[in-house]
Amino acid sequence: TGKRYQNHEAEGSDVYLFARLRNDERSFWFCGSAKYVSHEGEKPMAIKWKLNVKLPGDLYSEFAAAVA
Repeated sequence: TGKRYQNHEAEGSDVYLFARLRNDERSFWFCGSAKYVSHEGEKPMAIKWKLNVKLPGDLYSEFAAAVA
Protein backbone atom coordinates (compact mmCIF):
# COMPACT_ATOMS: atom_id res chain seq x y z
CA THR A 1 0.00 0.00 0.00
CA GLY A 2 2.84 2.39 0.84
CA LYS A 3 4.44 1.92 -2.58
CA ARG A 4 1.08 2.55 -4.24
CA TYR A 5 0.81 5.89 -2.44
CA GLN A 6 4.42 6.82 -3.25
CA ASN A 7 3.98 6.02 -6.94
CA HIS A 8 0.37 7.11 -7.42
CA GLU A 9 1.18 9.77 -10.06
CA ALA A 10 3.38 7.46 -12.15
CA GLU A 11 0.67 4.78 -11.99
CA GLY A 12 -2.00 7.25 -13.09
CA SER A 13 -4.07 7.26 -9.91
CA ASP A 14 -5.35 10.16 -7.84
CA VAL A 15 -5.41 10.57 -4.07
CA TYR A 16 -8.22 12.41 -2.30
CA LEU A 17 -7.79 13.43 1.34
CA PHE A 18 -10.47 13.46 4.00
CA ALA A 19 -9.78 14.65 7.55
CA ARG A 20 -11.59 15.25 10.80
CA LEU A 21 -10.81 17.78 13.49
CA ARG A 22 -11.10 15.36 16.43
CA ASN A 23 -10.90 11.60 16.76
CA ASP A 24 -14.32 11.46 18.39
CA GLU A 25 -16.03 13.02 15.35
CA ARG A 26 -17.84 10.74 12.94
CA SER A 27 -17.92 13.11 9.99
CA PHE A 28 -14.97 14.05 7.77
CA TRP A 29 -14.05 17.15 5.78
CA PHE A 30 -13.15 16.64 2.11
CA CYS A 31 -9.77 18.37 1.65
CA GLY A 32 -9.37 17.68 -2.07
CA SER A 33 -6.83 15.93 -4.25
CA ALA A 34 -3.19 15.71 -3.22
CA LYS A 35 0.24 14.61 -4.35
CA TYR A 36 2.75 12.51 -2.44
CA VAL A 37 5.68 14.54 -1.04
CA SER A 38 7.55 12.25 1.36
CA HIS A 39 7.13 9.76 4.17
CA GLU A 40 8.70 8.66 7.44
CA GLY A 41 8.76 5.25 9.04
CA GLU A 42 6.84 2.13 8.24
CA LYS A 43 4.15 0.17 10.01
CA PRO A 44 2.78 2.83 10.48
CA MET A 45 3.97 5.03 7.65
CA ALA A 46 3.49 8.80 8.09
CA ILE A 47 2.93 10.40 4.69
CA LYS A 48 3.32 14.09 3.85
CA TRP A 49 0.92 15.26 1.11
CA LYS A 50 0.61 18.52 -0.82
CA LEU A 51 -2.93 19.58 -1.58
CA ASN A 52 -3.52 20.58 -5.19
CA VAL A 53 -5.84 23.39 -4.03
CA LYS A 54 -5.29 25.24 -0.75
CA LEU A 55 -7.81 24.86 2.04
CA PRO A 56 -10.12 27.82 2.59
CA GLY A 57 -8.75 30.16 5.28
CA ASP A 58 -11.40 29.35 7.90
CA LEU A 59 -10.96 25.61 7.52
CA TYR A 60 -7.16 25.98 7.55
CA SER A 61 -7.42 27.91 10.82
CA GLU A 62 -9.58 25.20 12.39
CA PHE A 63 -7.18 22.41 11.40
CA ALA A 64 -4.14 24.45 12.48
CA ALA A 65 -5.70 25.02 15.89
CA ALA A 66 -6.55 21.30 16.20
CA VAL A 67 -2.92 20.20 15.78
CA ALA A 68 -1.31 23.02 17.79
